[in-house]
Amino acid sequence: MVRPSRVLVLLAALAATAVALGAPGTALARQNPPPPPFQVYVLDRISDSTFATLAERGAVGLMRPSYGPTTNRRRALAELVRGTEVSSRLGGVPKGKPLFDAKKASVFPNCRMCVVIQLPPRGAPTSNDRLYRIAVIGRNFHGLLTSPTTHIPGLVSVVDVAPTALGHVATTLSWTPSSHAVGQLARLGNAIDSNNRLKFPALFILAGVMLLLALLGLRAAVTAVPAALLINLGLGIGQVSNEVLLCAAVSAGTVLLALALARFCRSESALLGLFGGVVALYAFVMVTRPEWQAVNPFGPTQNSRFWGIGNQVETLLLAPLLAGAFLARRRFGLVGFVLFGVFGLAVMTDNRLGADGGGAIALGIALAVLGTRLFRFGPGGFVGMLASAAVAVLWIVSQGLSEPGPNHLRSAFSHGGSGLLASLESRVPLSYVPALHAWQLVVPLFLALAVTFALAWRGARQQSTRDVLLAFGVAIVTSLLINDSAAYELAGAIAVVGAFARFAPAPARARVRVRAPARLEPEAVPVEPPPG
Repeated sequence: MVRPSRVLVLLAALAATAVALGAPGTALARQNPPPPPFQVYVLDRISDSTFATLAERGAVGLMRPSYGPTTNRRRALAELVRGTEVSSRLGGVPKGKPLFDAKKASVFPNCRMCVVIQLPPRGAPTSNDRLYRIAVIGRNFHGLLTSPTTHIPGLVSVVDVAPTALGHVATTLSWTPSSHAVGQLARLGNAIDSNNRLKFPALFILAGVMLLLALLGLRAAVTAVPAALLINLGLGIGQVSNEVLLCAAVSAGTVLLALALARFCRSESALLGLFGGVVALYAFVMVTRPEWQAVNPFGPTQNSRFWGIGNQVETLLLAPLLAGAFLARRRFGLVGFVLFGVFGLAVMTDNRLGADGGGAIALGIALAVLGTRLFRFGPGGFVGMLASAAVAVLWIVSQGLSEPGPNHLRSAFSHGGSGLLASLESRVPLSYVPALHAWQLVVPLFLALAVTFALAWRGARQQSTRDVLLAFGVAIVTSLLINDSAAYELAGAIAVVGAFARFAPAPARARVRVRAPARLEPEAVPVEPPPG
């Protein structure tokens, strides 16, 4: 008969053995996670015939391999396997452990569930201005790839591959049906290349158009910025890639449309409707068809911010937002000014529209300056308006951060004060150092803006013109300090100052009290007494 004490000892030994055997298995499982649903293959080259075959078997797209102005194989591969991006101006190589293994292949492997991509060649960093081919095969993918990062059908970011390979539902790639996917991608690639090359020329043309209208004394200068924004949107709808047509539309199209709008928008109410309507149209398009606003001359560059409000559109939108706030105050008083200002801050800050944090800060400060001037507030009033704008912006940001998916402001607000501090510190390599390197372009633009602003200020005939000019000047200075495209902002600012030079609403009619005419009493005629 076995004693109970020996049974207990035997059970304890068996339990210890089970724990010892189970522990290594658990550790091994943690060290070797199951393979991802999709295998990722990296090719040096994907020929036209191979790409056509991939399009028949799955969904295809074009991919920007890195974040920032330069790239190479090392940086692109580091971002690919970690699923995160780091600007090439900050080193271009993210930290952290790779999330999956990317296999190198010389030819397309005959796979059932895989991601096949082409990456830049090895060697020194080169300009990040080329799009590379990508295909996803399996799980019913067929047509054009769609990305939660780019919001442009057919265009993919390198950070989209990791969530797709690992099966993350919230941020994975998807697809939209297309019977001619390869042809659509060819047209998309041509449109992106043409519009990226014309970013500066288009802004320079627009600045010249605005200054010419202002020098000629035409009222169309006031409606020129909304006209340019509408022409820009039309070019995005048509995915125009002909560079001659793009330049002609920005120049002649803006002039003709500005003249027509000036003819139909003679009253202050019509101007207010035009300014607010253009901003609302851009917001609507960025929610429903973001590719229309993204791939056009004033859209964001397709190697950093793919969609939403880039620095070019941000600078141009400041014109209708500030002028609209001024007119809203004249028509509806303080309530109108506040409502229009909140509308502008929401458009600049909402993550569904692109979440331009720098633009929101610049607009908030400009609205505080403009409101202080219009309502004759003192320093306390300015601080109050600035704090109100900050609270509105932070509330909108918090709503966007609570939603899953990409967010341009997540890195700055996800770690509290440390994230904001790191974002401020990054202004030096992201903003100031590139501006110094491009001083041959930045310095002449800055001098031209200073001269244009001084002439517009000197030639202003009404205080209202100077109020709007001052608010815009403060906004541009703020934007130059916190944003990272100084040349774009300066060129756009010259155009807006030219438009504001003729922004002179009719003076408010003074209420004259009409007095009733005084009654004229007949003067008494002295009567001389008769003599004697």
